[in-house]
Amino acid sequence: MSETEIQTPTPPGADASPPPGQIAFVAALERRAWFRWTRRLANLVVALALGGGLVLGAWPHAEFDDGSRMQGAHDELVAKMRKLSLSQTWKMYAPDPGRGHFYMELDAHDADGTVRELEDSFMAKHGWGTAWAWRRSRLDIWQHAVTRRIDKVNRNRTWYMRGVCAREARRGHEVDRLEMRRVYRRIRPPEQVREGKDLLARPKQRRAQDGSCHVKIIREMIAFDAQRRGEAVDD
Repeated sequence: MSETEIQTPTPPGADASPPPGQIAFVAALERRAWFRWTRRLANLVVALALGGGLVLGAWPHAEFDDGSRMQGAHDELVAKMRKLSLSQTWKMYAPDPGRGHFYMELDAHDADGTVRELEDSFMAKHGWGTAWAWRRSRLDIWQHAVTRRIDKVNRNRTWYMRGVCAREARRGHEVDRLEMRRVYRRIRPPEQVREGKDLLARPKQRRAQDGSCHVKIIREMIAFDAQRRGEAVDD
């Protein structure tokens, strides 16, 4: 009897290869992993390129020797960045930087002829040596907002003065009008400060706004405030 090869029969329904669904799933996972790592690599390359370009563009021009390769690359890169609005200058961070400090002065002209300097003028006398950018109350921020750009109409300033008219009436003062001024002190250049001059120049006053306390809306505010507090209102 000749020797024959014995093969193990395959059970019904069994297949040596994995199902098509499993193959597709594994392929999708591999593609996803490949895309993920490719994206990470691309992000890294772009970040390094942009970072290097910004550093080169922001590097002081005086650090390059005249006629060097780096100077030429620097100038060419800056010109291209300017076309793309990527100019690396201080204007990116402070487009309209402050050039001085200012506070308000506010006087009340009473019906009997008395002129009173109100408490709103406190910072104009005592605020110059303080750190402006922090430790400020909501009132300080409000007063700063109404004193900015005094050459333009500012409805916040108008409403602030209306509120002062109502406040002074509550205290028993009959105010005819208010007079607001801005006290401004320019920040001196660094070279002048190094020479020993004060950081802030001498104060300069400028009229901001005058306002009458007898206009209709203010009289209504005063009457409403007195009524709310249960006081008699004079007709």
